[in-house]
Amino acid sequence: MTYLPVKVLVVEDEILILRNIKKKILSSGSDFVIVGEATNGKEAWEMIETLHPDVVFTDIRMPIMDGLELSGRINETYPEIYTIIISGYDDFEYARTALSNRVYDYLLKPVKENDLKKLLSSLSEKIHQKRNDFLYQYLAEYLNGRISPAEKVPSVFEEDPVFFCGLVCFGNLHIHCPSFAQEHADGERYHEINWDRILEPLGIFAGDFCIFPQQFENIRFFLMKAPEKNPEKAAEYLYASLRNLLPDIPVTMSFHPGLTAFSDLHEERIRLRRHLFSSLVMHRSVLLNVETEKEDFPPAVLSGSTIQYLQSLIQSSNTSGFGQALEPLFHEWQEKQYPQQWIEKVLLQIFTVFQQCLYFADKDYEKMTQSVFSSLENGKDLEEAVDQIIRELQSWIVLNKSIPAEINTTIEEMNDYILSHYREALNISDLAQKYHFNQSYLTRVFKKQKGKSPLKLINELRIRDAREMLMNSSMSVREISEILGFADQHYFSRIFKDVTGQSPKEYRQQNGFS
Repeated sequence: MTYLPVKVLVVEDEILILRNIKKKILSSGSDFVIVGEATNGKEAWEMIETLHPDVVFTDIRMPIMDGLELSGRINETYPEIYTIIISGYDDFEYARTALSNRVYDYLLKPVKENDLKKLLSSLSEKIHQKRNDFLYQYLAEYLNGRISPAEKVPSVFEEDPVFFCGLVCFGNLHIHCPSFAQEHADGERYHEINWDRILEPLGIFAGDFCIFPQQFENIRFFLMKAPEKNPEKAAEYLYASLRNLLPDIPVTMSFHPGLTAFSDLHEERIRLRRHLFSSLVMHRSVLLNVETEKEDFPPAVLSGSTIQYLQSLIQSSNTSGFGQALEPLFHEWQEKQYPQQWIEKVLLQIFTVFQQCLYFADKDYEKMTQSVFSSLENGKDLEEAVDQIIRELQSWIVLNKSIPAEINTTIEEMNDYILSHYREALNISDLAQKYHFNQSYLTRVFKKQKGKSPLKLINELRIRDAREMLMNSSMSVREISEILGFADQHYFSRIFKDVTGQSPKEYRQQNGFS
């Protein structure tokens, strides 16, 4: 990254010594800048509160406030500031005392140039490492939206920094089976990439870039200072380097051909992620420029005739025909290199057809979908994945071709219970608990066997009785709703109107009862 230089405050009551120290610091390199000079500790303390230096060089013996008191105050109030004591041989015991104030180091007068350079080099390394650690944490929080975009950039940056950034995925996306990817990630060589060595030809060195792991283990977001080459050439070089380093692992890289301002980084990461996810083709390496128009694919939607055909094959347990129907679809996806997310959207539609035609417990449905997505995302190639997916789906057709006898019996018992207790405060949650079903599974199986959901049956029975009561009694709408097990009169009125097309009051008036 590009940082402001290290800010130094020099405190020395002897003007010649002060000037000599300043001269030596400034001649040591561009990493340091003198932001202030003081002749006693009190003056220095007032400057520290406004200048916020990174380093304070201070003599010990000074009027008003000496260096020991100053270093103690700095340690107590600004522990992040590095304090360097300058002392003569006669003050050595004072210097030792100053170490208890957590001063970083001390120099003996007269200050030797080599000693100062060695100390400044150590300070520069530590301060920049601290800044790197801070910025990495700050940027990670900012990029992931855990802190709001700052009105101004952190003070350690130069004003209005810009960055070259991109997103790299090693292998396929693991959106549906991230745990599988995590379990096998330790052996993947992309963890061992030496980014320093790859980026050095671009003029990017340690401290000039950050590599952020993303939500999925095999994806990295890179962020670096403006490279010596233009961003597009830099992206081409980085992509080629990663491919040469990992020839047997597909590499997909999405990048912006320009530089991104600090304030736009969060939105740019989202844009790069969206572009990579919607464009990644399994088992294929590609460099993606977000400014280039994407290839236009047809909608990821199965036609109505295809869905009906698959339904007929599943319902007739024609596993062979089902496999033959899917093969040309998969081969088309492979031949035309449809993106992984496109294929997964179509698979979700096939899963919906399975739910409509077969009887799945929720745990079994989840097991099926996880197995299919695992085959797709973790297979060595798409052809191998297709064979595994078809065999997996065929096995579920065989396992779920009819309702088990014990479920049939339970549904009949539940139906009888509803017919006898529909005026009570029945709900799906209670029924699911009573008969040991998952709620969504209960609704699906009951509807398949009885032609309507349990809730629809309950409401139909209640509205049937409500019609009679509205026509043949003087009870109020509220009284009728309570008798029929509705907890809320307004909900009763809405359900009544949904079924009859009229409100309870309108129904009563139209049928001659007022």
